[in-house]
Order: sequence, then C-alpha cells, then structure tokens
Amino acid sequence: MQALEFAVDLGSSYITIYQKGVGLVLREPAVAVLSKVKDRYEIREAGYRARTMMTQSLGTARPVCPVKEGAVADPDICALLMEGFFSKILPKSFLRPKFNVTVAISSALTCSERKAIEKVFLKIGASGVTLVESPLALFAFSGSKGGLFVDIGGGKTEVASVSTVGITSGCTVNIAGDAFENAIIDYIADKYHIKIGELTANKLKMESLSFYRNDGGTDFVSGRALLDGSPRNIKINAGDLFCAVAPLVDNLCDVIRSVIASTPPELASTILENGLSISGGSSQIAGLKQYMANQLSLAVTALDDVENAVAIGTDMLSSDKQLLSDLIGVKVD
Repeated sequence: MQALEFAVDLGSSYITIYQKGVGLVLREPAVAVLSKVKDRYEIREAGYRARTMMTQSLGTARPVCPVKEGAVADPDICALLMEGFFSKILPKSFLRPKFNVTVAISSALTCSERKAIEKVFLKIGASGVTLVESPLALFAFSGSKGGLFVDIGGGKTEVASVSTVGITSGCTVNIAGDAFENAIIDYIADKYHIKIGELTANKLKMESLSFYRNDGGTDFVSGRALLDGSPRNIKINAGDLFCAVAPLVDNLCDVIRSVIASTPPELASTILENGLSISGGSSQIAGLKQYMANQLSLAVTALDDVENAVAIGTDMLSSDKQLLSDLIGVKVD
C-alpha cells in the first residue's frame, strides 16, 4: 500500500495539515491541556477544545504550548499533541497506514532544533520526515520566479528573499502575533492600570486594532485592576491599540529593509518593482498592509489564503521533488 503524504505547518499558534490528493484535513490551535495522572502528565484536551478550556478553572491541569517561536519547546508534549491530531486524520484500520510528512519550519532553526522536530514525527510513526523552510513553501505557493516574502506568524516573522535557487537573504525575528498581543497587554496595564488576559488581547488584535489612522472604533474589555484586583470594564479605542503595536511594526520594517539591502542586485530590483508578498494570520490586521507599504515605499500584497499559504506551499513542494531539490540544494527522492 502506498504511503500517505502529509504537509505540516508547525506553527506556534496553529498546526495546519494538508494531505496529498485530499487538501486541508486539520487546522487547530497548537495548545494542549495536561492532567496529572500518578507521576506523569497526559493530554486532557488539545486544539480548539484546549483553547476553550483556558478560560475556565483547570484545577490541577495546566495548558501547554509545545511550539515556541517556531521551535519545539517540549518534544514529549509536542509528540503527544501531534499523535492526537494524526489520530483524527489517519484512516481507522487494524494496521496503522504508512505515512510520510513534509514539515514547514523556521529558517532560523539550529541543527539540534531541526533534529528535535524530526524526532517528534518519527516518534508518532512517520516513515519519512522532510523539513522545508517556510519561505520556500511561500515561494512555491506564489508560483513566482522570485521575490520577497514576509510571513507574520504567532511566535515569529520570517522575512526572506527567494529565487529559483533558494533563499538568497533572510531573517527571522520574534516580532509577530504574540509580541503584538503582549504589547497590547502592557500598554493597557501602563495606561489604564488594568490587567487583561491573552485571549482578550488576541481578540483586540484581530478585531479592533487598526493601522488606519482615522479609525475611530472602540471596544469594551474586561480586566482586573492592578491596584486592588477588582474586576473592571474599560473602553479601548483603535488609537490605543495602534500606539501599542506600531513601534513593533516599525522595527519589522527595518528588518525588511536590511534583508532587501543584502539581497543580490537582480532580485532586489525585482522586489523594488513588484513589492513584497505577505502572509500569516496577523497580516490580516486592518490597514497593516497599507501602513507597511507607506513605511517601505513598496507595494505590499497579501498572498491568497494567508493563513494556509505555508501549508499549501509545503504540500506543493512535497509533490514536486525536482523543485524541492533545486530550492534546498539536495536531491530529494
């Protein structure tokens, strides 16, 4: 029986899995809730169900995010999480089907961090594991001959200029969705002396944050007063959220400029002419593309399906061994 082929975007916020010939089979938050059983922890819930539980009293259970800034922070828990996810998508049979995985990873990972990811998938039964840097997946997804790709994930942002021979210049920074949320939490604490939670900050980031300077939107949020711990409701406006996050985006634009400056002249001229392609969940923040375009004096275009572009591109590379071999400089069978 021929092995099943899966493409995995191992993100800090979401795990996305595509199956060759089928399409998207799973996209769930990269979080698990652990319960202690005797002297060890077991996964109580994972994915969306685990994230929902994070707003409840968990008792002795605890939430864990095993992927941090693109790297596996807890290999054992990550393996349990992936085992649970693959049990949902693999055909139910007496003998577990053979399967291979192609995993999109951060281009900044060390050799030991790459080996940790390989071990996670081998541990859950994968027959073969191929690692692909996420900017290469975006290059394949875009169908272009070369360009600049900016993927704003949860824990990190990948910035890379890519041509038909691979990544020519790149940088990975932790200026991403999680950093935006932390900036919102800190800003509200400093200005209003209210502590809000991560889920509230995420909701504000995706629904209320705006880079349109004339946005007069407001939102009411609940938090805990820092002075006495009492519950409080406050009104937050879009300007507050912009002030919290804009300095981080300005820093990200500096990173993009440095990557362009170290890109070979021919590709750099193409980038200056065509602009850059952006993806990732946080790329959907209102007005962000226009703000970055103004800061960089470049066109900023969102790739189709920004949340799944990396996983789809990884799936495309797993099906095109020649292109994959050309991009990574190693023959792939």
